[in-house]
Amino acid sequence: MEEAKKIEALQEVKYIPNDNPAVQKLRPTTDRKHDTFFLYLSVLLTQLPIVVSGASTVWTSPALVKLKSNDSEINPLGRPITTVEISIISGLPVIFGLAGSMLLPKLSDIIGRKKHLLTMGFFALASGIALAFSNSVIYIVISRCLLGTALNGCYSVVPIFVAEICENHNRAKFGCFLGLAHQIGHLFAFLVGPVFTLRHFTLIITSPALVYVLLFFVVPESPVYLLDRGREMECREALRKLRNNKTDEEIDGDLEMIREDLKATASSKRATIMDIFRMRENRVALMLALLPLMIQHFSGVTIIMGFLAPFFNAAGTSLSGNTVAIIVATIKTTSYLFTSFVVERFGRRRMLLISSTCTGVPLFALGLYFYLQHVHSPVLQHLQWLPLVGIIANVVFYAMGIGPIPMALTSELFPLELRAASSCVLSGVVNLVVFALISAFPLVSESLGMHWCVWMFSGSCFAGALLIYLFLPETKGKSFAEIRRMLEEF
Repeated sequence: MEEAKKIEALQEVKYIPNDNPAVQKLRPTTDRKHDTFFLYLSVLLTQLPIVVSGASTVWTSPALVKLKSNDSEINPLGRPITTVEISIISGLPVIFGLAGSMLLPKLSDIIGRKKHLLTMGFFALASGIALAFSNSVIYIVISRCLLGTALNGCYSVVPIFVAEICENHNRAKFGCFLGLAHQIGHLFAFLVGPVFTLRHFTLIITSPALVYVLLFFVVPESPVYLLDRGREMECREALRKLRNNKTDEEIDGDLEMIREDLKATASSKRATIMDIFRMRENRVALMLALLPLMIQHFSGVTIIMGFLAPFFNAAGTSLSGNTVAIIVATIKTTSYLFTSFVVERFGRRRMLLISSTCTGVPLFALGLYFYLQHVHSPVLQHLQWLPLVGIIANVVFYAMGIGPIPMALTSELFPLELRAASSCVLSGVVNLVVFALISAFPLVSESLGMHWCVWMFSGSCFAGALLIYLFLPETKGKSFAEIRRMLEEF
């Protein structure tokens, strides 16, 4: 009898599949669909104002050469520009850009991400055209101030919009496109600036804004923004366009995931900018977002790119500043493109850690070169290759992480209602830091020497790597709700 019971217990148990849809939904699906062509198109169209922003950032490099000319056919002013006028043209737009980055992003919470970006794109186009036809210093200054304000309004909202139209697995990849587009703008301006007249040069670098205004209407509004405003049908339609390779059931699943993310941050409804500082998890998010942004700028990239020609003149090499600018911009653009496609595989934290550490090494070597130059060392004649190799290595390592990733990371750390407000705060802090660095660099380099400036940049990279290792968490593959819970437990 006992034997019979044991045999019965060992009988094969047959699996009978249950086709009930309710049960099927409970089964995890690990298949990840490829990113659609329409999503790529939407992200690329969104980056067009950033290309204009990158080009306008270095507009002064080829433009000032023409404005210093005595030839009235080259110089629209009809006379060489003065040093004071150069200072006004270069510096005043930075202040107006600061106002644009601090005040305008909140508009995207009121009228929507898409309408905000289209409005800023239109004003950027109009300002660029006005700049091209300006024939006096006052008109140039006004046009550049308006252009900088509009482009900063775009720059602060683009990473928010891109993060909200993407999924957890591709958010960082497409988030890095902002840095790539900015570098393409640099390269674009360096290539066409020396070839064309000032008017044609300005119109050419503004032309992406025209394409943007004409075509951006095909891009849907942010699904996250739509669902948060109770426009569920429009949210579903936006998801169908962006993820047109998914079934209706999968779209429903994505919509529910967005709903869960919004529920997880429901406490931030009707939040004000003061809630960034009032709530602990928001203060943590702000500190974590500022960390890579500060490393990015204290690495000296703004100084090195902005003063590239005098930097190489000081190094005593035979290469012209314009040639070096084109070489560096080309390598930087290629490196940004590579990073955007590997960041999801390696993770944000790891790439930031490697990038910050490695960026400090060529900067230390460059500082050593300038020190040897300062003490008139005879070894210097054997190191003429070091400035170019050092700059190229610096650019490559910078583009591996601390260049493209910080802006993509910041859009992940804040709840929906605080994304625009946090962008205002972060942009304001970054602009103040950039202004301080640009203002202090000529004084510090003259009093202490170029080598100490570059060594300070190098030390900032090494210190930043240590802080990333100690404090920055990984957000790879995490939903907004998961990131929020992680910040609450930090």
